Amino acid sequence: MEKDQLSILVIDPEITDHHLIQNSLFRSKVPAQLHFVSTTEEGLKKTTRENLDLILTDHQLPQVNAFQLLFEIQQVHPNLPIILLTREDEARVAREAFQRGVDDYILKEELETISLFDIIGNTIEKRRKKEEVVEQTLKLRELAERDGLTGLYNHRFLIDAVEREFARARRYHRPLSILIIDMDGFKTINDTCGHAQGDKVLKQVAQRLLQTVRFVDVAARYGGDEFVVVLPETSLKEGARLGERILKEIFPLSASIGVACFNAGQDSAGALFKEADQALYQAKKGGRSRVVTSAHPSQTKLRAV
Repeated sequence: MEKDQLSILVIDPEITDHHLIQNSLFRSKVPAQLHFVSTTEEGLKKTTRENLDLILTDHQLPQVNAFQLLFEIQQVHPNLPIILLTREDEARVAREAFQRGVDDYILKEELETISLFDIIGNTIEKRRKKEEVVEQTLKLRELAERDGLTGLYNHRFLIDAVEREFARARRYHRPLSILIIDMDGFKTINDTCGHAQGDKVLKQVAQRLLQTVRFVDVAARYGGDEFVVVLPETSLKEGARLGERILKEIFPLSASIGVACFNAGQDSAGALFKEADQALYQAKKGGRSRVVTSAHPSQTKLRAV
């Protein structure tokens, strides 16, 4: 236990057991500030008000058992260690407790003889290591999904996202638009200023994209100096408006943007992407620094959002 003093919540309806637990912690030399409550309601209030390191809770509580309490606490504090207090004739309860996410259990009959220092220390340490594994897993997943230069989603994640959103739009008859953004004259920047400056420009554009799109949208680097934005619940007209905002946000840089929207004539996500790509080609051909929408606007009768 690295902290000088732990903050421990004890939830137990038996007041006499409060003294038993307190004496056991004192005898075991556990450095702790204790918060004693007798009901589930008081316990839940304490979890929101106090910065707790551990919860010790009796199985049989007034109003609700510890498993229901465990569920409610996990919704708010999923990483808070919990040790169940139970009795010798409740072995089944202990087994079920582990299945439901309790970190450990202690028999009340043993509180006068065992050392809580090691039990509590090991519980907190195991939970800390578990959190580290989860955090590392999330970091690895993030690396697998993100473009190393811009921090936007990468090509592989983008393709999956387009497929997923196309299937949803087709099944539920919902609007879906995608934008393909191609930087104008980017090769000149690389040739005259160097690739380091070109990378800096790409990162700036990516940052502006993230500031412009919604949380539910998927902004990705498609490759080179091309970006794609997937826009769920967005019509062709709304997608074009976003494209115009993007051009303003990245100014004085210039880009050509093609926009397409899901329609009943498309048999795959690839068909939707192809329409956006064709619109991008027309934007490049028409003078660049402009937004062009697909020649095939939505043919699907969409329900109102």
